[in-house]
Amino acid sequence: MQFGVFYQLPCGEEQSVSARYDDTIAQARLADELGFDNVWLAELHFNKRFSIMPAPLMVGSAIAAATQKIKIGTAVNLVPLHHPIRLAEETATLDLLSHGRAVFGIGRGSNPRHFLGYNLDMEEGRDSFQEAVDLIIKAWTSDEVTHKGKYFQVGGVSVEPKPQQKPHPPIYVAANSPDTFGLVGRMGHSVLVAPMISTIEGAQAGLKEFRRNQSDGQVTGKVNINVPIFVAENRKKALDGFEGSINNYLGTLRAASHGRGMARANMLNYDLVDADFAAIGDPEECADKLRQIKQMYGADEFMCWFNTGGMVPGDEVSKSMRLFAEKVIPQFR
Repeated sequence: MQFGVFYQLPCGEEQSVSARYDDTIAQARLADELGFDNVWLAELHFNKRFSIMPAPLMVGSAIAAATQKIKIGTAVNLVPLHHPIRLAEETATLDLLSHGRAVFGIGRGSNPRHFLGYNLDMEEGRDSFQEAVDLIIKAWTSDEVTHKGKYFQVGGVSVEPKPQQKPHPPIYVAANSPDTFGLVGRMGHSVLVAPMISTIEGAQAGLKEFRRNQSDGQVTGKVNINVPIFVAENRKKALDGFEGSINNYLGTLRAASHGRGMARANMLNYDLVDADFAAIGDPEECADKLRQIKQMYGADEFMCWFNTGGMVPGDEVSKSMRLFAEKVIPQFR
């Protein structure tokens, strides 16, 4: 079982932008020392309260310089907002700077604000996703790329540098809708799942589609589940310490959501998050909850969100991470 740490990087009005970045790099260094497997970095735009991380590959490069072993993944790069050749170049550069520790986590994008901000057509961007990913892989594995597709045309370019990992960094795709789960299965990549957003039923049904669409029925991709986590000496302390931060996240989620996502955001509250989607409590309670989540989804990996909402003080986040690494992770290895 693998364990990663996830950063969305929200920033409240009373918080310092530079300090939020410093905290993230310091916590990634701690995660590396504690034996976590991955650090995952989100790409989000145009909403300071929700996130100040529009360029996760740049943050990943800073983390690469500050760490030794931990893998550095994007969760996710929004592929439709980038030209695939440029994204191939930048990800390969991170893989080299980290000496083969890059993980290419990607998504189709679902926030209209992102597409409007870049003056891009959202439906076209989502439709072009598979072609873009195929082109990125071709750029990494071919000496020279010529591509004449529906959405992209590339004439005889040699993409350098190539990634250190061969044939290329591992690929994970975020999925919230049934069609995306099926698409990821057909592509043969691993899948990133956030049940708090997709619902328990949606995640389970989607994973069924993911597995059903794997080539020849052979499941080659891994299932990574995002879980809000806060560990303390006892459950009351954990619940009290995490409530304000979760509520801040839910507030920003409601403000940033639209359509079906807004209806989902309005349904969520702290009690529901605690009961169905998070592992909050003392180490044994958190381990028991993770066992339940693992069984529910057939999880291979957990993406641990230790500061959902970004409002837990840095020293408390570090304490939670240490307790988790010392008392919870060993029960799964």
